[in-house]
Amino acid sequence: MVMIVALMVALYLTILNVKHPLIGMEVVENNNGDVIVNDIYEFGWAKKHGIHLHDQVLKVDGKPPLSHFTVRKYNTIEQVKTITIQRENKIRTFTIDDTSHGIEQWLYYIALPTGFFLFAVSLSMFLLRLRLNDQSATVLIYFLLLAGLCYISASLSAKYVPFGRYMFNAIFLQLPAVFLHFVYHYFEREKKGWFTKKIVLSLYSFNFVAFVISLSHLLSEAEVLLATFLINIGTILALLGKGWVYLKKDDQQHTVKGLLLAIGLSAAPFVLFYSLPVLIIGKWVLPAELTVTSLFVLPSVFLYLICTDRLFRLPFSINRFVYYAFLSLLPAFLVTLLYAKFVNEARRLVELALLFLLIYGINILALYSKGYFDRTLRTKLYVQKDCYQESIYRIGETLKKQKNMREVIQCLEKEVREVLDIENLAFVQAIRSMQAPFHCDEKEWTKLTKKMDGQPLSIGKLIENKRLFAVFVGSFRQGPLLLIGKKKHPIPFRSEQKDWLSTIVYYGSVTMENMVKVEDLIKELNHVKQRRNSIWLTRLIFQWSEKERRKLAIDLHDTILQDLIVLKRKVESLRFQNMRMEEMKKQLNYIEEEIVDMIDVTREICYELRPPFLSQIGLEEAIVQLIQRFQLRANIKIEWNVHLSAKLEEERELAIYRMIQELLNNAMKHSQASYIQLTLEVQNEEVQLHYVDNGIGIDIEKLNHCDGKLGLFGIKERVQGLGGTFKMTSQLGKGLDIRIAIPL
Repeated sequence: MVMIVALMVALYLTILNVKHPLIGMEVVENNNGDVIVNDIYEFGWAKKHGIHLHDQVLKVDGKPPLSHFTVRKYNTIEQVKTITIQRENKIRTFTIDDTSHGIEQWLYYIALPTGFFLFAVSLSMFLLRLRLNDQSATVLIYFLLLAGLCYISASLSAKYVPFGRYMFNAIFLQLPAVFLHFVYHYFEREKKGWFTKKIVLSLYSFNFVAFVISLSHLLSEAEVLLATFLINIGTILALLGKGWVYLKKDDQQHTVKGLLLAIGLSAAPFVLFYSLPVLIIGKWVLPAELTVTSLFVLPSVFLYLICTDRLFRLPFSINRFVYYAFLSLLPAFLVTLLYAKFVNEARRLVELALLFLLIYGINILALYSKGYFDRTLRTKLYVQKDCYQESIYRIGETLKKQKNMREVIQCLEKEVREVLDIENLAFVQAIRSMQAPFHCDEKEWTKLTKKMDGQPLSIGKLIENKRLFAVFVGSFRQGPLLLIGKKKHPIPFRSEQKDWLSTIVYYGSVTMENMVKVEDLIKELNHVKQRRNSIWLTRLIFQWSEKERRKLAIDLHDTILQDLIVLKRKVESLRFQNMRMEEMKKQLNYIEEEIVDMIDVTREICYELRPPFLSQIGLEEAIVQLIQRFQLRANIKIEWNVHLSAKLEEERELAIYRMIQELLNNAMKHSQASYIQLTLEVQNEEVQLHYVDNGIGIDIEKLNHCDGKLGLFGIKERVQGLGGTFKMTSQLGKGLDIRIAIPL
């Protein structure tokens, strides 16, 4: 409803703009009572039609000049149809109608304000569709609509149309407060606010008082508006600067930077070249019509923040051509404007339109070319400094191909040298009493080693001292491994550089640790194969591996693969069907829902393959989540009591989790039980697991053979491998009772 009202008001204001050309004549009454032309505005009708300073105005609309309200109230002539001028002994009457605007007035007072308003409405409709119930998005929509109405009404304010003037004064003063209101709601929704709502309300109140003062004519109306606007802009910039510091280590800092850019670029020309000069010296450097064109930056930056997922994080994608078209619009307009102003004084409309289209097309082609060359040549020509996200992806892909620790170290060293400004770099194995691996200042080296000795080291821990730095990579067979480097300049690393360095070192450490474990496992298996039970071990490993592969293949075939086949057929049918856009969108929504379901199934399979966050949330909470998911899938009542009063080793935690997972899977697939009782607790220095169900039971003799019940057989082997005891009681038709005890 607000958008509809705004469109109606904008249409009415545009009609008034077309109806009343800007005359641009400032007059003054001399001592003889004559009305004399005192000033002529650059973009007005008067200058284009040969009105000179000191010309005498005899009549306005056939009446004495002082009878016209703009002459009497504002000392200017606007909203008239005829003007009679006397210059020396010549008297001439001019007629002003709808065709008297001229190219510049059509551009600055009608085309640009209307274009900006439509831009703001388009972005508002986009936000309204995607974030209908978001209060911060609603306030942003109000801000964009008010900014569009402010731009249109500014033209009427210059022509002293009462409705447009009052509307402009009110919106112009309250617009910064609405912007601050949006900033408050957005960051409060993100739980990262740094100023209170009282500041926003105070700014609203202050601006309302300024509006009342501007109506009272106690002070100069223009000075009140400009001074209040400067105070508002200063307040907003100060608060955004505070937010930039407050969110220094947060992803939302990029959003604050974008908002600072939006306000700074859109308001700077108006403030520097119009507002401040008018308040200080009483004369502008550039006219307001030129400086306010930077207002187009405001919705453009908002569009950029939304497209780059830094504002609202909306689930959408935008066509690349539309995005490039938006980016190319402002540069093409500015170049055309400069050409019309300084190069070609003729400024024919057709010529300017063709020039604009030419520059607009060249900009779009240039952006397409840049995207192509970025994708194809950039990585081949050079490695970009400070491109940490690309580097992390590159190092991750490279580490997959390494075969031993030496290659991993070489890979890390190469990446650090290419991304950071490093003079020397080396990997060392010792910490205490070691010599510097390269030439450096001895005092600085001594200070660095003392820092390393004085605090516990964790993987990725960075220690720096002027030009030297050290990063702990990990402890391996040969002992602790450190990355030592010497910077080219004695400048501390920035936070993003520290995070990047810690991340790639952590990746390298995990890779090397896995290599060591694989080597140890291979040695252990070779040792086991030399024993008498090597045939049994080989058989068990292959059977277990084949079972897991078969299970994973069945899960993928029965769920994801079938859904993908159906989805492919639906997409193929959409390609050849001729349907309306609304029906197409409906079908795409159904496909999107199916893709979401497939994602959930895939996540469930991955969860079963490896329980995520087991070390972070703890074994107890992980088991609770496992039971809750089981209750959603199976029509089996389960009573459980899970209480662990001691912290277990990672190996024991994972083993217990897998045992319970296998017991529940067995109950769902084979037991035909309707009731399960599960207890997990610590008693007598043991972890005790008790499982009971009322299912069909099992023949105990089958447990001694690996065929048929490999899951329960695997549980027994897991328990024995941990030095525990496994006791199972069951009869056919009388359920299953399992008691497990694992020493701490």
